[in-house]
Amino acid sequence: MSESAADVFRTSGDRDGAGRPVLWYGAQPAWQIDLERDAQRAHGLHLRREQGIGVSWRRSTGWLAYHHDGLNVPGRRDTVPVTVAFFEDPPYDTYGIAPENYPRIWADCGAVSPHRMSDQAPCLYYPWSAVEQRWTAADGLLPLLNLVRDHLYFEHYWRLTGGQRRGQWLGGEAAHGVPDVMAS
Repeated sequence: MSESAADVFRTSGDRDGAGRPVLWYGAQPAWQIDLERDAQRAHGLHLRREQGIGVSWRRSTGWLAYHHDGLNVPGRRDTVPVTVAFFEDPPYDTYGIAPENYPRIWADCGAVSPHRMSDQAPCLYYPWSAVEQRWTAADGLLPLLNLVRDHLYFEHYWRLTGGQRRGQWLGGEAAHGVPDVMAS
């Protein structure tokens, strides 16, 4: 049996009830439409989708990225470009969260902030918080872009009020790092 072009998007071993390969979430048009509907209404031509296949040493993996040409961040003169990337097989730790609920975001890389990942992605929420306190794909892309905008504003305000010396963070904060229970 030969593989179809769609097979490259499936998660290895995932099959539907009829034995056909299942497309990974990011390659499913219905998932994309649900995710981006409100964001497209709010941001229109400023938002574009890009998807493809990245080849790893293990297998081909799908990725889906949304590029915003510049969010308006309160207090900032210039807009800030943002990329939100979803991966079939993320190249970063998702801490047990389903990949569709833990995309990687890049915005204002290199900015000094108390809440950034090692790859300069903003740390938007604590992975071990209750699901009600985290963004999920069911919320849609618009709330995620709003969360990113707020985070960028909080970073800006934190730097304006003294940064690492005495900067004030306006949003909620959680401890950083892996909880002791998970580290052992």
